Amino acid sequence: MSSGADAVLKRLAMQKRRLKQLNGMEVSVGAIKSVPEHTPEELQKIVRYNEYGTNKIPARSFLRGAVYRNSNHGWRFVSREAVKAVVAGKLTGDAAYKMVGDRMVKDVRHQIDIVGPANAPSTIKKKGRNQPLVDTGGLYRSIDKEVLKRGRD
Repeated sequence: MSSGADAVLKRLAMQKRRLKQLNGMEVSVGAIKSVPEHTPEELQKIVRYNEYGTNKIPARSFLRGAVYRNSNHGWRFVSREAVKAVVAGKLTGDAAYKMVGDRMVKDVRHQIDIVGPANAPSTIKKKGRNQPLVDTGGLYRSIDKEVLKRGRD
């Protein structure tokens, strides 16, 4: 008959394996999903021009803005809940990272919706609206997550 200590040690070993699984993964979020309006190269330019600005376009940092607005509270909270679920055996490591990634995608897309500064009057006239980061909607729809093994190039 095994002792209570053996059961505790067995449970701790299982939790250690689950946590180790988490340590070998990461989630990446960005303009990574293919969209018909833009090639991957065009999306990279759109992200770079809007994130950092150009001579004619002011910076509208939707990625860094989402990190700034959410990393200390929302993302930290959902990450803690995901880790608790993995330790309890309710989620796999992959599912936990997908859960965190889903929240990050939602928050980056929200940042696209709210980021400023406003478009120039000529741009508003051309587009018919004042949503600086929404033209065709391709950038918004390209925001997605990817769960990766840590250390992958």
